Amino acid sequence: MFWIYAGLIKLTGGSIPLLRLAAALVVALGGWGLFLATRRATLGTAAGVAAALAYCLMCSLFSYYGLSPNTEIFFNCLTIFAVALAVAPRVAGGKTDPVWHWPVAGLLLGLAMIIKPFAAAEAGAVGLFLVWFYFSLKDYGRLFGTGLLLVLGFSLPLVGVFLYYQQLGLLDTLRFYLFDVNGAYPVELAWYLRLKYMGDFALRFSPFVILGALSLVRSNHQERREGWVWTRYLLLQFVFVTIVVLITGKRFGHYQVQLFPALASLAGAYWAVSNDGTIWRRGAGIKNYVPTLLIILSVLIGVLHFVRYSGKDDQPVRVASYLRERLPPEETFFGLSGGQITYHLLERNVPTPYVHSSLLFLDQHIRAFQIDERKEAQRLLDNPNLTYLFGNATTEDRPAVVRRLLLDYFSPVDTLAGGIVIYRRD
Repeated sequence: MFWIYAGLIKLTGGSIPLLRLAAALVVALGGWGLFLATRRATLGTAAGVAAALAYCLMCSLFSYYGLSPNTEIFFNCLTIFAVALAVAPRVAGGKTDPVWHWPVAGLLLGLAMIIKPFAAAEAGAVGLFLVWFYFSLKDYGRLFGTGLLLVLGFSLPLVGVFLYYQQLGLLDTLRFYLFDVNGAYPVELAWYLRLKYMGDFALRFSPFVILGALSLVRSNHQERREGWVWTRYLLLQFVFVTIVVLITGKRFGHYQVQLFPALASLAGAYWAVSNDGTIWRRGAGIKNYVPTLLIILSVLIGVLHFVRYSGKDDQPVRVASYLRERLPPEETFFGLSGGQITYHLLERNVPTPYVHSSLLFLDQHIRAFQIDERKEAQRLLDNPNLTYLFGNATTEDRPAVVRRLLLDYFSPVDTLAGGIVIYRRD
């Protein structure tokens, strides 16, 4: 994922508007992939268009559910195209079955996996579909052969990562992050809080959830095979992703962005499996107004987000403006309470390997990463170019060893609006 972000920064010159545009284009690419997959699976253009629009809309509504350029929107693209290759052409019963689909789909799923291991959910769903598909055809040779190709394609990116760490002499580090950290990452969370987490998702995206549920019900009464197989596959993928998301015990909204492709395609499938006169069919001329309605909706969403964010307190910009006037090119700073974007604004490298602030200041992450807090604080103090710290006054009493040890060597010199305290090395 960091390679992707680094590539985007090189491509855009670090411009935040261009980075946001790049993220929006990635969402659009995912929507296009979902259009292709849904249209191919349901044999309905309207369903494909609806799925693509639903996905783009879902990614545009809420700040922590797709609007931010999080990891999920990038690996979603890969899993969407993998499903478009491996599953969508085969839901009609094997009329289209090119062998090359499977290794390419496996490669896409493997690339998604190295971005974030959560993509194991989609990989598992595609693998189960492969087994069911060829088993139902009683084509056991094809089952074994294509299964092997899928696994080989999936393995290539994983082997590439292994070889990369091997040539760096960091296999122990790879093992530590793969097994020790990942094993310690999940936290305990009461079952009712997990249920509330998923219930919140269902309410936020209730129109799409309702359409998806109707697709599942109405596909039962279809004479054609496509709608039933496609909606059941999407339900399987949705369930697998839900399990993976809930295992962590973390209730981050962006985790649920991984649910968007399956839900959006389920919602779009309503236009293929509905037997009554849907809106799309009733009004012969309504399709003429769709582009206009989409433009109006897009502008409205954009204006609402602009109004909301233009009124927010932009603390990182304030800190960057303050430090830009005082930091010589060779000196740097450290944020005690987030604000990682400040490093980007000032074109400074983070003076610690633990870029995300929560890794050093949240007990659960300190335990998972087995961080020696005193050693990390000493690493920062040993950096002669570290001259400034900044933090929010309301978080100074948080129990963090690194913060306490650093503040023994820094004194407050200024307080900015919003309760931001600036510290300088004594």
